[in-house]
Amino acid sequence: MSEVSLRAITPEDLPTLFENQYDPASATMAGVPIREEADFYVRRTRTEADPATDTRAVMVDGEMAGDVVSWTDESGRHVGYRIAQRFWGRGIATTALRLFLAELTDRPLQADLLKTNIGSRRVLEKNGFRLLAPDELPADAEPTLHYFRLDS
Repeated sequence: MSEVSLRAITPEDLPTLFENQYDPASATMAGVPIREEADFYVRRTRTEADPATDTRAVMVDGEMAGDVVSWTDESGRHVGYRIAQRFWGRGIATTALRLFLAELTDRPLQADLLKTNIGSRRVLEKNGFRLLAPDELPADAEPTLHYFRLDS
């Protein structure tokens, strides 16, 4: 079994994170558009500098596999993650999120994902997130998304 750990993201990690988000299969799964290099670096540098945003590199046996992130917007605190495709199907996202949730004690936490992203749904459910009922959905809920919350 692989050893999964988290650490602070460094500037040297950005090329790997760029490649992870540039993968068409990953972008489709996440429902997040691919950013071109210049836009990615500007946006990610801003993300890393934002004190309201928490990010960690996901390490697998000493190799960077992706990242986890939490941010705040007008609807509350959110969590997300992206793991490079070659690491999929090994429980790495589930373990990485569990480790991140142990560090990030803010609750409730929200997450949303494409309804077609069954793997990510399982990651959230294994970490205690629950699917919101129709009467709990945000007013601007997208019909293509599932909305989850972790209360404790």
